Amino acid sequence: MSAPLLEVSNLQAAYGEATAIWDVSFRVDRSELVAILGANGAGKTTTLRTVQGVLPQRAGKVVFDSLDIAGLPANRVVEAGITLVPEGRGLFSRMSIEENLELGAFTKRARRNLGKNREFVFQLFPVLKERRKQKAGVLSGGEQQMLAVGRGLMSEPRLLMLDEPSLGLAPMMVVKVFQTLGELKKEGLTILLVEQNVEASLEIADRAYLLENGRTILEGTADEFRGNPTIKESYLGL
Repeated sequence: MSAPLLEVSNLQAAYGEATAIWDVSFRVDRSELVAILGANGAGKTTTLRTVQGVLPQRAGKVVFDSLDIAGLPANRVVEAGITLVPEGRGLFSRMSIEENLELGAFTKRARRNLGKNREFVFQLFPVLKERRKQKAGVLSGGEQQMLAVGRGLMSEPRLLMLDEPSLGLAPMMVVKVFQTLGELKKEGLTILLVEQNVEASLEIADRAYLLENGRTILEGTADEFRGNPTIKESYLGL
C-alpha cells in the first residue's frame, strides 16, 4: 500500500489553557473522501484548524505526503497543498465574486493558473459566472457556500478540507453541495469533510471517523458506519 496523503496521529490542541482535542488520529488516502463525524463540541472544527496551521498543536504528528507539517503557519500549509473551506464561509462580503475567487489563488502555482482555475469553478457553479461582478454579501446562503468552495479550489489543493458546508442551507442547496463534492471526488480530488449531516456524508464518503470529547473513538468504511447500531441510533435516527 502507498503511504496516505495525510496522516494525523495522537493530535492534541488547545484554546489557551482549555484543551479541545486530546487524542485524534486518522488518515486520508489519495483520491479518497473521508468524513469526520461527531456531536457539537467533539473537536471536529478544532482538528481541521490544527491541521491547517491556524491553531498550534500541543502534541501529536501531522504528516502530509511524507512531509511533517506540524508547526507550519497556515500559508505554508496551503502552499504544501491543503486548503480549508471554513465553517461560516469567511467571505469578503464587500468584494465581488470574482475578487473573492482571486484571493483564493494567492500561491505562486495557483496564480499562474488563475484563469484556468476560475473557469473550472464557473463550470462547477454557473451561477457564479453569471453574477461574477456582484458583491458576495448579496448572495444567498447557498450561493455563498458555492463561492467559498470555489475560492478553496482556486488554490489548486491536493487536499480540500470542508467544515460544515451544508450548515444553514435550504434542503435543495444541501443536495447541490453534496452533489458537487461527489463530482469533485470523481475528478480525483482528495477531500476531508466535517459535517453534521451524517446520512448525506456517508452516502459519498469512502471511510469515516467518529470523534467524541476530543478523541477518535471509531473508524471504518461508510458501509460499516451505516450498519453500526450506535451510529444508526445516535446519528441516523434509525
